[in-house]
Amino acid sequence: MAAPPTANKAFEAAVNANMSRLIALARSMLGAPMRDAKQAEDIVQDTLLKLFRHRDTYDWSNGGWSLMAKAVARSVISCRRRKVGASLEADPVLSDGLGAENDPAEAPITAETMQTVRRHIEALPPAWREALILREQQEMGYREIAEMLDVTESQVKTWLHRARVRLAGSLREHLRER
Repeated sequence: MAAPPTANKAFEAAVNANMSRLIALARSMLGAPMRDAKQAEDIVQDTLLKLFRHRDTYDWSNGGWSLMAKAVARSVISCRRRKVGASLEADPVLSDGLGAENDPAEAPITAETMQTVRRHIEALPPAWREALILREQQEMGYREIAEMLDVTESQVKTWLHRARVRLAGSLREHLRER
């Protein structure tokens, strides 16, 4: 049975509108130890294929971001649980914007600072890092994060608090060492 034309168009529009954000989300969630830049893209494509097979059963009226982001996050979590891959290159979506409005002489400092912050975020425990990325980078709410990670809202709040405290402490320590 073929999907209705409206489901096909809505799915295509959602993919076109959200692809770069989905890849950035997967890259951020995978963490530092993975250097295979294609791993995030592969996970996103695999997830989108699964969604495509059932595209007529989903509501695409809101642009599809929430549905696709949850599916990608779950795929990344499953991938990591299977211990596939190890690290990632820097997130190009974040990197492309660095230094654009700054003086060119300051761009290397900004890039270095971002690398340092990224390294400290990647050193967080996986659950803490995921919650932090979903909240701060993807701007998701506590309830949405809890549903995505299949935990309670209070667990998300606890992870976020601990992640922020550890991140602030490790960055303070890093600055003292310099």
